[in-house]
Amino acid sequence: MTVAVLVLTAAAFVLRLAYLFHSHPFIDEFTTLLAAQSILSRGLPVLPSGLFYEHGLVFSYLVAPFVALADDETLFRLGRLPSLVIGTATVPLLYWVGRRWLSPLAGLVAAFLLVFSPEGIVWGGRARMYALAQLLVLLLAFLVYEGSLGEGGPRPRIAPRKARWLALLTLWALLLTQFGALILVPPLLIGSLVVGWLTCPKGTRPWFARRAALFEGVGLIIVVGSGVLIKRLGRPLGAASLGGGSVGGLVEELIGTVSYQAGLVLDGESAVKFLARQFGVPHHLWLTLVAVIGGGIALAVWLAARRSAGSSRGGEWPAPYSFLYLWLVFGLSVVEMILLLQPWRRNPRYLVMALPLFYLMVGGGVGLIAGLVLGNRGIGESGNQGIRESGEQGNREVGKWGSGGIGRLGFPVLMVVFMGVQAALLVPDLSVAYRTPEPAYEDAFRYVADRWGPGDMLLTMNTSGAGLLLGDTFNPSAELGFAIQEDARQFLLDADSQAVDRWLGAPWIGTAADFNKALNEHRRSWFVIDTIRLPVYYRGDWLAVLESQMDRVWSHDDALVYVTRPDRVPVPADPEMPVDAHFGDVVALNGYSVGRREELTPEEQIGSCELAGVLCFKPGDALQVTLFWETLAPVDVDYTVFLHVRDGQGKTLAQRDNQPFDGLYPTSQWQPGESIAQPLVVELPGDLAPGSYSLYVGLYRLDTLARVSLEDDASGENAYVLDEPIIIVSGEQ
Repeated sequence: MTVAVLVLTAAAFVLRLAYLFHSHPFIDEFTTLLAAQSILSRGLPVLPSGLFYEHGLVFSYLVAPFVALADDETLFRLGRLPSLVIGTATVPLLYWVGRRWLSPLAGLVAAFLLVFSPEGIVWGGRARMYALAQLLVLLLAFLVYEGSLGEGGPRPRIAPRKARWLALLTLWALLLTQFGALILVPPLLIGSLVVGWLTCPKGTRPWFARRAALFEGVGLIIVVGSGVLIKRLGRPLGAASLGGGSVGGLVEELIGTVSYQAGLVLDGESAVKFLARQFGVPHHLWLTLVAVIGGGIALAVWLAARRSAGSSRGGEWPAPYSFLYLWLVFGLSVVEMILLLQPWRRNPRYLVMALPLFYLMVGGGVGLIAGLVLGNRGIGESGNQGIRESGEQGNREVGKWGSGGIGRLGFPVLMVVFMGVQAALLVPDLSVAYRTPEPAYEDAFRYVADRWGPGDMLLTMNTSGAGLLLGDTFNPSAELGFAIQEDARQFLLDADSQAVDRWLGAPWIGTAADFNKALNEHRRSWFVIDTIRLPVYYRGDWLAVLESQMDRVWSHDDALVYVTRPDRVPVPADPEMPVDAHFGDVVALNGYSVGRREELTPEEQIGSCELAGVLCFKPGDALQVTLFWETLAPVDVDYTVFLHVRDGQGKTLAQRDNQPFDGLYPTSQWQPGESIAQPLVVELPGDLAPGSYSLYVGLYRLDTLARVSLEDDASGENAYVLDEPIIIVSGEQ
């Protein structure tokens, strides 16, 4: 068995090392490494924005020495080494806990599952806190269980009182590593109470009814309270800096720190999606069935034993108490995520830390099922009995539960079959993990750094990566913009005043108009994004500005780099002519600007018009009109915008009918209260006679051609006539 554990540990190291070298950094890894740099320079993880980055606090300090040894080429690999070591070390610890709690078979099964878990490989090869949280959760669960055992249960490896205090220290480290582990506290407490009650001999008091438990309870309150306080210092979503208010105000702040992401949310659809993402994937679905069947077998035998013995206390539970404890801790954690967390927190990522407990449940289930299949009921006098009575005091000890009697041949056959089934189901998910799903942001920023020039501007969502890799190249406060349009508040500080991103303090560029303005105000602008986030965080109006004003100059592994076109015609940020035209009760035209698509050369300037302050055009010119819309209410129809050039007799001589932004951002997607700048280009006929021409603008339904009604319509056809006509002159003037 020792050889098998060593082989599994080596396999865990190799698989995580391969991922470490093969994959690009996860976007949050940039923030962890930025925090580690801040620790090296300031002693605290205070980011350039001024934010105290408490997320993964213990891990940030653990990574800092490795970052100190790294340069730009080795930064990410060295920054990932702590996770690699911790993720590998968790494998033999999991086997040892499984052997202690259940059986060597259960421990080996659990270790095998963790070694080849795609989730374990990914988070064991990234510079994030999840591998450390996984190790701490396993250690915490073990210490809580050991500290709960009474004199009538298995002999603890650690003195129970000492184990409980060590558990409090481990919990504190865990909360400072992954605050989401707070969800484990109630299940662990319940599991501890149940185990303490079941293993307490008659006539004695369980651990929680003794005087020492009062001091331990105070310790628990201090640990949880300090963890919440440190989380609050990190300014959760929407929170301001923590002031020096009253004690009552501080308590209210701490309660808000937990409650902003919690609440009784009975949302069946999001719950089903969460369960499907966590347990519905092929490599977990059948493991879930194994765990459930194993739990069912243990429960059925226990109920039968109670009926035959007439026990009212459950002293004849046929499995180790640890099996019940595992079900309580892991099962109640899942229930909490479904019932007590906001839907946006129901992410399998936050359950990765508890996967070792799930794999131990599977290992126990495998042992019980194997006992049935191979003619072993999982209990009996030959070592399969999970809990054995011994002596008049009723002491119990854990036997070879679920594995005795399988036989020398049955054991290896069982493991080969189990591993073969799991391997077949794992291949697709492992291949996804190694297909480098993360964008190559580090290469994208290096591309920009090599071409950076005075007066340049960088726009990106990944400001942490920009600060990490371009910090010596540019001034983040003046030459960086946090460019994100949708769901931005979760990434902002001071969102209701001067909004900046949480990491570098770069100003928020949150609308297509802001994006366009940033492009106009700098000599050259760069936009770094990826193919995964581009369609999620940006709407069609932003994409239209991107396509019309910038060129994609680099792409690799889903990362994209755009730069402003040197020959572009800037789209005005504000209307030259404000107007107030309401189309129905949903859309308003607030203004417009008129210009040429192509600038004239000095020889082509038309002096008489320029001197008169009138914008004149020649036949064949490209007329660019930018319309500034405002959405007054939700729009449920995709309207078409028309722009007509008409002569004095009302005859249309040129026109442009267009779904807004060529269909990239239809009116049905416009947000109430949003301002939208829509450029339209009309090619003027080459034989257009000199004179004055009017521009008509309106909206209509493409399916019926029915126009949207215009309030105070002066045209008689639900069209707004722009206030200033255009002047057409001959080329000789």
